[in-house]
Amino acid sequence: MAKPAERAMIKQLTNEVMFSCRIMGDRGVTRGAFGHVSARIPGTDRILIKSKGPAEEGLEFATEKDIITIDMKGNVLKADKGKDAPQETAMHLAVYRARPEVLSVIHTHPDWVVALTASERPLLPIYAAYNPPGLKLLLEGIPLYGRSVTIINDELGQDFMQTMGSKNACLLLGHGMTTAGVSVQDATLITLNVFELARLNYMAYAIGTPKPIPQRDIEEYSTRWRNHVRKVDAVKGEHPDWRYFKKLLVKK
Repeated sequence: MAKPAERAMIKQLTNEVMFSCRIMGDRGVTRGAFGHVSARIPGTDRILIKSKGPAEEGLEFATEKDIITIDMKGNVLKADKGKDAPQETAMHLAVYRARPEVLSVIHTHPDWVVALTASERPLLPIYAAYNPPGLKLLLEGIPLYGRSVTIINDELGQDFMQTMGSKNACLLLGHGMTTAGVSVQDATLITLNVFELARLNYMAYAIGTPKPIPQRDIEEYSTRWRNHVRKVDAVKGEHPDWRYFKKLLVKK
């Protein structure tokens, strides 16, 4: 039986997965029940993940009861009736197996990503000051998985990881994107930043031929990151952006 401290930790983690799901739906990153958020329970081989099945809810309406527990083989350990693991659980597990440092994985279906990948339009560094975290992700590399199938087994999961590798975000051709983070908050904010990067790229392509920002600006921001000019990411507890998106949910 789990100790009180472990139960409290799991409850908090379940709450974060639920809020991440709601944020994904509220911000239009994905629609209905498409996509899923998961989190590794630290120090265990168990995963919390947004359920699918006859009793599923859309992400924006998720509650703690929609978050189920599975093991690293995909077996369901704890779930209410009518709720099961997503078909693409294999994608989440492939990331967790390959990267022990990852504690959260998110898969979504953004319109902008589907349209851009279907049109073979790459994401370009068209801004910096507008959203530096998005630029940083792009400079670190956002690969494209060249298949448009659901990742439903270990073979496809391993194939997907050949593309995603050590990156924290990966686009999927005509499908969506998958992100990985050291916490649910981290993976959520990575997802939202890539989503915004794709949205603005789509708009720029729709207007004409987008151009990357000047190389000297890219170098300036790279220097700032190396020198840790802003240390928001090091703040303990809730990241201010995470707190902001949670408040938007309450406001509605």
